[in-house]
Amino acid sequence: MTPFPPSDWPREELRQAADVLWDWHRAAQIEVPPAALREEAYAMCKKFDLPIHLVDEQLVGQGALTIETAEDLFSYMDATAGSHALLLAKLAGYMSNWVETPVKQFARAVFLTRSVCLLKEDIEAGRCFIPADILAKGNVTAAHLIQSTPTPAIRSILWKQVVRARDAYASCKTLNSDLNGWSRRRFRVYWTGGLHILGYIESRGFNVWSRPINPTFIHRAQIYWQVYFGKAGR
Repeated sequence: MTPFPPSDWPREELRQAADVLWDWHRAAQIEVPPAALREEAYAMCKKFDLPIHLVDEQLVGQGALTIETAEDLFSYMDATAGSHALLLAKLAGYMSNWVETPVKQFARAVFLTRSVCLLKEDIEAGRCFIPADILAKGNVTAAHLIQSTPTPAIRSILWKQVVRARDAYASCKTLNSDLNGWSRRRFRVYWTGGLHILGYIESRGFNVWSRPINPTFIHRAQIYWQVYFGKAGR
């Protein structure tokens, strides 16, 4: 689930700006991101009067990643996903300070949902977004997390990650009514869809290894029904 990609935006200049900001967000996670991409992101910030510091704050993800506690995880998510989400929100015209808390919560929700869906891929790439102290309490290592059969300890750990994600979705629920127009409609798709994905993961007993997390056509149809008939967020 990639919320608010360039294809979502209603005008070509906004699509181009979103494309640049997404390119930078992805590049900021690698050890040495191309300087040219940073300059392009700076240029878009200047063009649309966006906070330039949110470009550089995403660089916290460079190099070796160590997440010891839940607070470390929250700080990492806010700096990387949260800063990127705020740039997109402000690009969409939401410049007031009220938007910052729910938008960062939405970024946390999406990040945590993704972290469960792509658990194996992340760990194989040297990234683990499960706090080390949680793993230690369950006598689980990162290597255990890519086993094909979830043990009770692993299911408990993933359940906690899902609970964190659901809490974040609940904390940004107000955006279902506070946003307007196209951004509200698209937000409802991602918000409702994210909750459906979490339910789907839970229904599979937190088995995220045997096959991709890919909700059925019926599940996706239910999401669009809720969104476009005004039931999302109620």
